[in-house]
Amino acid sequence: MSDPHPVASPARTSPPASGKAPRKLSQAVVIVHGMGEQRPMGTLREFVQAVWSHDPARVPFYARVADSGGPAGSKINQSWITPDSRTNSHELRRITTPYDVDGRRTDFYELYWADITQGTTRGRLAAWVTNLLWRKPADIPRDARGLYVVTLLAVITVLGAALVLATSALQGYISWTTGVLVTILASFVVWSVDRFGLPYFGDVAAYVRAEAATVEKRALVRDRGLTLLRRLMMDDGYDRIVLVSHSLGSIIAYDLLQILWADFRPRKLEAVRDKARLKAIRAVDKATLNADGSAWPDSLDDLSGFRRDQWELYRQLRARDDDHPLPWKISDFVTLGSPLTHSEFLVTYNLAEFRRGVAERLFSACPPIADTAAGGTVLYQEGRSRSGKPQRAVHHGAVFAATRWTNIFDRGNGWLTGDPISGPMAENFGPGVENIQVELRSPLGRIFTHRLYWSLKATGLEVAAAAGTPPRSHIDVLRDAVDLGRKLEPSQAVSTVFA
Repeated sequence: MSDPHPVASPARTSPPASGKAPRKLSQAVVIVHGMGEQRPMGTLREFVQAVWSHDPARVPFYARVADSGGPAGSKINQSWITPDSRTNSHELRRITTPYDVDGRRTDFYELYWADITQGTTRGRLAAWVTNLLWRKPADIPRDARGLYVVTLLAVITVLGAALVLATSALQGYISWTTGVLVTILASFVVWSVDRFGLPYFGDVAAYVRAEAATVEKRALVRDRGLTLLRRLMMDDGYDRIVLVSHSLGSIIAYDLLQILWADFRPRKLEAVRDKARLKAIRAVDKATLNADGSAWPDSLDDLSGFRRDQWELYRQLRARDDDHPLPWKISDFVTLGSPLTHSEFLVTYNLAEFRRGVAERLFSACPPIADTAAGGTVLYQEGRSRSGKPQRAVHHGAVFAATRWTNIFDRGNGWLTGDPISGPMAENFGPGVENIQVELRSPLGRIFTHRLYWSLKATGLEVAAAAGTPPRSHIDVLRDAVDLGRKLEPSQAVSTVFA
């Protein structure tokens, strides 16, 4: 089968002599999986089924094909699994689509990293848990207190039982039968840690905090992600990238966004030559946060307007030319069940330390913080051109000036119901994040819904729908966040390729 991915020809602006209609540039969706012993392409295939395959509104009627895995007579949108060298792994392939109703193709990729974090020891996991529990009560965020108390009680119970057992054994109070039972129970605890604790929370312990024992694995994960995203950014066949992440993958994706932006951010901007880009930047400036990282408002007066401004700036930055050879193409960042909501607890020690990191541009906020308290802008002057014209740049902490952030979460209640890992982002990352709460249910009810955000077998509804509109299903919420149809795109394409 021939590769259906289009070959870019950005320099051409008129139809070929054959008279074929021009085709728009493709878009890429990159999914970053969450913690656990994930299988390569497992998350990707499930995600594509929800976002693309079962959405009949995305394709013309002739792109619908029989669903070999569904009920008799059912149809899905056509797609192909295609070899691709961008991931540097023969275990991974991209899933590509035919032209949709907008005349555009989409390629889906998975950033797979589970193999890198394998091998976390019990000692490393124990050290990470100890670090989380060894906090002052005032440093425990309100939304993490339930999890903190449950974890603390579990650790105290295990340590207390071990102490009683050791004391009884030393004093000869324990019988042979009791010893056998205790040995069996202890073996079960060790098995549980190895079977569930290390494969899941071992990944978190191996990545979340920068320590001597984790730096190497963190670097390997990031290098793999940066290699993929840089290749997509520099591919002239794409004009848009959507970065979707789940669970721990959202922390990885957030780090990748910050690193990429430092390299690809707009620089050497001149007042006359780059008038459209500077106009789009100044529109975003209207919502910038205080440069000192101090408390910001709970919400923006016009969130939808801010997101339109972000999209316009992305549009202005996505094309490259001789003066700006590094385009910015990541229009959207979508987080599902993200622990970033607990960043002040997981990544730093408290909210004050996290806000200090925002002010120092270690962490990027949405909207971005201003470069100076007086200017209220993300721009700064970085020098002059050879002809003496002033040149300006956007600072390295302003990635969310040009990238929309949509966070989808399900409230948790303790460890068992809902999704205790997720939550809203406004307190940590700013009021420019669109937080959408859904309530998810599997056939077993609300038991740990953390992996149901793209499940076609689950049921879920938007909790707080916009006034005058019915609540969307969790799948519709996800499709709107990924936005394959580009609701804000002008009717005419800026750049085209030809079939």
